[in-house]
Amino acid sequence: MKVLLRLILAVAWSAAATLPSLGGTASAGEPPPFPAPSTERWATWYQWRQPREDRSVIWFPQGDLFTPPQADQKQPRFHTTWQRYHTDSRVFDVASVGFGENFGIVRRPGSAEGNGWQLGVSGAVFAIFNLDSASFDLLNADYVVGFPFSVRRGDFSARARLFHQSSHLGDEFLLNPNSYPPVERINLSFETLELLASWEHRGFRAYGGGSRILHSETPLGRDRLQGGMDFRGAPLSWKTARLVAGLDIEAWDETDWNADVSFKTGLMLRSPYGDARSIQFLLEYYSGRAPHGQFYTLDVHYFGAGIAYGF
Repeated sequence: MKVLLRLILAVAWSAAATLPSLGGTASAGEPPPFPAPSTERWATWYQWRQPREDRSVIWFPQGDLFTPPQADQKQPRFHTTWQRYHTDSRVFDVASVGFGENFGIVRRPGSAEGNGWQLGVSGAVFAIFNLDSASFDLLNADYVVGFPFSVRRGDFSARARLFHQSSHLGDEFLLNPNSYPPVERINLSFETLELLASWEHRGFRAYGGGSRILHSETPLGRDRLQGGMDFRGAPLSWKTARLVAGLDIEAWDETDWNADVSFKTGLMLRSPYGDARSIQFLLEYYSGRAPHGQFYTLDVHYFGAGIAYGF
């Protein structure tokens, strides 16, 4: 046992003698010192996201090359919003929530910084609750999953998105004979191809396009047109804060091409680091046919206030 102990001590002493001091300078014949740890907080994560010199694509890129329209009610995003609904016969309060995001799978950068194309997957759930009911009844929930393909070249960007949407009424709403607003339940499930293009200039962006329902369980009008403008102001005195606003106008042949107008404005606070985290405090106004699944025939206008979260 003593011999074994002496052997272990001798090996440890020999190994220690060959190691330089941490951060010191190696002398001739000794291995170089350990590199000092990086002081850049996100250096490792940032470098992992960049393509190697011998690789032409980025896997799981951050963000998207096409920015979703600010005021579009059905873009995948996280938000919690209070809304005051005005219909032809009643005024009531609604809680609107959304859980969704675009997730990049692969991006091929272009020759200029910011250019390229990207393929991803997106998913979202949009739900509304009647706050004036005894148990805050779930009125409607829309489930959306899609595959966006986006491109950017300078100030021009575009996105093609193939997505599926299915809409479902809440159990409490269906069981209550006095539920409001009245609606006839249908099997609202369809697949849609959407095309949008935009042009940006000094904080302003104009966009337009349309979509076509490729398949539907229930007979519906196939075509929808969409256009609008977004504004993103320069950083305020806080550096990470800026004003944002958006106007979105849509028309669907199922509702006789009546215009659905959505407007949002507020303050966005972004993370000071290199990732995409942000929080937005928004005021909104909507007028047209309800953008919530089974209630698409309901004529409504509402004011709202909410918070949106970016990841």
